[in-house]
Amino acid sequence: MRLNHERSTRSVGPSRVDTVALYRQGHTSHCLSGRYGNASTSRPQKRMTSRRLPTVKVTAILSSSNPAFTFGKVEESIYETGRGGRGEIMTVEGAMQKTGLLMAVAMVGAAHTWMQIFSGNAAAAMAALGTSKVAGIVGMVAAVVTMFKPHWAPVSALIYSVAKGLAVGGMAAIMELKYPGIVLNATMLTLGTAFSLFAAFQARLITVNDNFRNGVMMVTGGFMITILGSWLLSLLGVNIPGIMSGGPIGIVIGLVSAGLAASNLLLDFDMIRQTARDRMPKWFEFYSAFSLMLTLIWMWTSILRLLGLMGGRDD
Repeated sequence: MRLNHERSTRSVGPSRVDTVALYRQGHTSHCLSGRYGNASTSRPQKRMTSRRLPTVKVTAILSSSNPAFTFGKVEESIYETGRGGRGEIMTVEGAMQKTGLLMAVAMVGAAHTWMQIFSGNAAAAMAALGTSKVAGIVGMVAAVVTMFKPHWAPVSALIYSVAKGLAVGGMAAIMELKYPGIVLNATMLTLGTAFSLFAAFQARLITVNDNFRNGVMMVTGGFMITILGSWLLSLLGVNIPGIMSGGPIGIVIGLVSAGLAASNLLLDFDMIRQTARDRMPKWFEFYSAFSLMLTLIWMWTSILRLLGLMGGRDD
């Protein structure tokens, strides 16, 4: 009987040692499949998938001259919000829907300021103009906060849209008083250009390649440096003829500004498509919509100023 017990121990011992060795080496799927079947092998696979989730491609975000993509702390927000495990991912359709929402909110704010100024009540008009100035500062702060905390975009982007709408409404009302009909023309041109570019981009009629992207980024950077430099010089009492005023040079600069805004809109569309392919978090839809709002407002103000310069020449 003792001999049989020793034989059974020797026969069982190696298999137990091999199983423990496999388990210590990490081959849990082999051990579990041998004892419990294939149904238990899904557990380690799920853990491995959840660990890989925070790895998101964000290098493509730098391929844009939009300050929301260039200076925004996107990568930090992704790692900060990606620790909770698997979540929803963004889509191009979702980003466009969020853009429509922000545009609607901004238009409501602009309409409020507009109606107050044209209400015929002088006190209400002055209060609306004062509110639009304060709203411009609030919008700037909200934009900076959104760029430094992109995962706050579902809230901060809405605040930016409300504030920017109130501010833009005041500027639009002043331009409308000086040039009747100019605001409607600028709005229709902006929306028509944006929708046409998006349709052409979706239909692959316009392709954003590296040469186009690099060219737009370099020209935009040079243009912004020129405008900023001329503005700083104007604060010191040095006025450069034609750049910040009307005339043929001002009209050319207005055309360049509107064209650059349209080109940057294509870069934004391409960036949204790339980030959707990289399976960015769901909150990035609001951040993408915020970046589009920056470009759309830039385009609208450029067209409005250009139409104002052309209207001034006609007068």
